Amino acid sequence: LIATLWGCGMMAASPKPKWQSTAAYIALCMNVHLLIPFAIDAFTIRAHVLSRHSPPSPSRPSPLQLSAGINPNDMEDDDQRKQRMEMVKQIQKTFYADSTGIIKNNLKTKFEDVPMWRVQWSELPGYQNVLNVHVAHYTHMFQGVLNSGDEKKYFGHIYLEGGSENLNNPDYFLCQPPETRTETGVTHSGTLMKVCDHVQLPDGRLAIVSQAMCKFSVLSVSQNIPYAIAEEIQLEYDEELIKQFYPLALQLTANSPGIEEENVHHIAWEAARIAAHNEALHWEEFEFCPVSITGDIISVSPVANFDAKKIPPNDFDAKAVIESFLQSIESSDALPVFPSAPSAVDDADVNDMKSNVLELERQVWISIDYLIQLLGLLAPSNQIPIPTQLLGLLPSNPAENWPQGFKLHHYTDNLKKDKNALVGTSTKTPFVSVDADCPKYPDLRRAQRLSFAVWVLLDTILAGYGQTTRQSLLELDSVAERLQTALRGFNAVNEALKNSVGQIAPSTQGVVSSDESVEDEESWWQ
Repeated sequence: LIATLWGCGMMAASPKPKWQSTAAYIALCMNVHLLIPFAIDAFTIRAHVLSRHSPPSPSRPSPLQLSAGINPNDMEDDDQRKQRMEMVKQIQKTFYADSTGIIKNNLKTKFEDVPMWRVQWSELPGYQNVLNVHVAHYTHMFQGVLNSGDEKKYFGHIYLEGGSENLNNPDYFLCQPPETRTETGVTHSGTLMKVCDHVQLPDGRLAIVSQAMCKFSVLSVSQNIPYAIAEEIQLEYDEELIKQFYPLALQLTANSPGIEEENVHHIAWEAARIAAHNEALHWEEFEFCPVSITGDIISVSPVANFDAKKIPPNDFDAKAVIESFLQSIESSDALPVFPSAPSAVDDADVNDMKSNVLELERQVWISIDYLIQLLGLLAPSNQIPIPTQLLGLLPSNPAENWPQGFKLHHYTDNLKKDKNALVGTSTKTPFVSVDADCPKYPDLRRAQRLSFAVWVLLDTILAGYGQTTRQSLLELDSVAERLQTALRGFNAVNEALKNSVGQIAPSTQGVVSSDESVEDEESWWQ
């Protein structure tokens, strides 16, 4: 009761530091459901005390006897619980009325005051999940996120070894000073998540449907407990997605009269980063089909589907974005500090880079097709499921034709012909062939999406695959590196399956040689 009264007092105090608001609300949440039994017990004790001095009046009803170990909420019927939860929600809305979320800025790749969901697994961009939020500090955190406006419901997902049990351990705090930092392997790389839908369950828990948008790095924090808040995060984009804009950015920066020559390369690289950021914003609604909670079963398919209804009507204008950024630099009072620029990249380098990525993408698809055919040989009487969540990313016109015996494109063609085709496991959405439904969708973005989404297969078929490995994938800053990692995994599995089958699968053209497969298999399983 004392903690509850203190919590109410702290909530009424204005102005109040962040820690007081947080502690006050948690105190209130943890104790408000105990008010009723405490009040009843107090009344019962008072009745017993009075009864020792005077006999009870015959007309007075006997005092209510209730064990202190019983929560009256457990005796509610459905209507009473629903009514109580509506009252709780109204209190929550009042308390969180001044919550502010984060707003995406097309000229900035940094966000401020981002709440961190630190748990014992990693999430990859392009995935979606249902979060079960039940502990007090995270319920408090997400209530702030959920009441911050429709366009600002973002939070950070970041891996923490051991999850909540290490949340209060100083050895696992984010952004510790170098002199006090321990070798706990605390990661500062995570995934920016967007809330699609949520529901508050009758017992107060939150079920939150979230989608993983892009990678980020934590630059600084304002607090670590009871949950972490990043004072500033930097959105991270793969080097190929930045480099593709660098030649144009370098040309426009060099011709900008207000920029000195010694700063050209640094500013050009940042301009290319801003272009990559805006390209992601341009395609965001197409790349992430929204998911809503329907019915009593709350679950979603692990990989987000595309939304053919949200194809941007206009082409992405990288030149306009870069020019707008350069104008903001010229008009600023002081030149911002930008990271060091890599070695110079010209148009020929960009073309070679794209060719390399797209060839790796093609090899990954050949390995997936090879895997499915090998599984068919091992179980000829069973129908091998085709990963329809991935088939929408299959290139319609690869730079080099598919090898003889390749079959996946036939499944894709059948899905494209069926106008009522739905994909997904828990959540069903219309099948979208990226190349067919949106021919102007960038090849590099398609390959990047595959480099993450393909792990929905590898997570399942690789025995002993751990979350630390998924975190290492997230920290790779190259589409080509992730595709190479996936290719090594598929080659190792295919080699093992081929040995089990005892014969060569129907198609081996385009797959790496057996010698290379054996070498990759050994390094992969290590």
